[in-house]
Order: sequence, then C-alpha cells, then structure tokens
Amino acid sequence: MLKKDPGEIIRLVINVIAFVIFLVFGIQQINASTDLAGKAMLSILIFTFLFFAIWYELVRYVHRQAIFALNFECDPDKAKALMEKCKKLDFFNGYKNPNVIFYLLYHTDKQDAETLINLINTHEKSLLKRSLDMLLVYNYSMFTYNRMIDNKTQCRKFHQGMLELKGRKIKGKSISPLYNWEVLDAELHLVHQDYKKAYASLNNANISRMNIREQSYYYFYRLRCELQLNQLKKAKESMDFLKKHADKLNIYQQAVNMMEGSN
Repeated sequence: MLKKDPGEIIRLVINVIAFVIFLVFGIQQINASTDLAGKAMLSILIFTFLFFAIWYELVRYVHRQAIFALNFECDPDKAKALMEKCKKLDFFNGYKNPNVIFYLLYHTDKQDAETLINLINTHEKSLLKRSLDMLLVYNYSMFTYNRMIDNKTQCRKFHQGMLELKGRKIKGKSISPLYNWEVLDAELHLVHQDYKKAYASLNNANISRMNIREQSYYYFYRLRCELQLNQLKKAKESMDFLKKHADKLNIYQQAVNMMEGSN
C-alpha cells in the first residue's frame, strides 16, 4: 500500500457519528431518569465509556501517524517524536509489541548498530521468537545488524535463516510476506560486493507492493550496483527517486557521496 488508506477516513467519520449518537442518547436517558442516584450512575457509565473510546481512537491515530511518517514520509525523526507521544498516551501499553518493530526499523534507518542489537537482545525471547513472522523479523534484524558491522559470516547465517522460514508452515499457515525475497538476496550479494548478481536480483523484484521506505532502500541498492556496473544513466534515475523521497534517511547522504565519487 503506497498511500494513506481512505478506509481510515471513512472509519473515523463513522466513529465520530457513532460517538455523537451515543452521547445524545445517553443524555436523553439521563434526563429521563427520575432517580438521582440512577442519573449519577448512568452519567458515570456513559462518560467513562466515551472517555476510553475517544482515548483509544486518539492513541490509534497517533500510532498510525508515526508509522506513516516512518514508512511513507521517510522521516525517522518525525516518526520517533510521534511514537514517543503515542507511548505517553498509551498508558495500558496496548501498542508495546508493535512499537518494538517500529524501533527496529527506526534504528536501521539511523544506522545505529549498537542500539539496534541492544533492542534485539532485549526482546529476542519475549517477542522476536514467538511466531514464524517474528522469527523472520528477528533474522532480518540480525542480518541488518551484522551488515552494519561488516560481519559477512553472520550475514550469511541469518540470510540462510530467513530462507529456511520461507516454505515453513504452522497449522497450514505460512509466514506473512514481510520482505521481498529478491531484495533479500540482493542485500546478501551486496555484502559480498557481487554487484552483477545483486543487480539481477533487484531487476527481478516486484516493487508494486512496497511502501516508500522499502522502495527507497531498493533504489539505494540499485544505485550502488549501477555505479559499480557503469550504468550511469540508470544511476541518475535511482538518485532522483532518493532525492525526492528519501532525503531524510541516512542512506541519502551515502547516495550523494557515492554520486560525487563517481564524477
């Protein structure tokens, strides 16, 4: 999905209408009651329900804004500020687990290897190995960390771990399509500086289902290959995408430096 879901706007409008109807109905019931204690109890129930309903929608909205800022605006700093706001509002920790995934992506974008591995180690047993999907996230996060510190052996290990999950099923259910397998292969080839194989994998990748953040990394990988393979016209096209969409990501400055070095 490459843009905001219009269904969310419809959902918000419906909820606002429902809240207004519920409030009007509740006030009518309170006014119709002749018992003072009954009025008080009904008032408490109605306004407590409305408070938590509105609170839930607010937390959900801020959380989705943080995800949008990270995955579609490619602005990790804005996304983090929104997520911190969400954490303050979410006093029931309803978004605790999704926040772990968010910060794995955030620290990847900031290329903060130390904080990334600390986060992985903290949640490895409690969250990141509890399902096939989360195990895939764990393996990819470890692959990313080892790529940052240039540990090729461990990169191969965790890439293989991802491949082994590809065909696995639990109770007939396969893993979710969280990553593009061709791009994963390209990332491993880039670790070994095999630009021809990496470029071939990237050319086989279908980017139509990628969000803007994922596409930005895709074009960054293409740029690396195109510069090495002397595909300068295509490299400029990849750079144009990054300039338009990814100028707040660390990979953008790397891309700028690579382009300057190629001139």
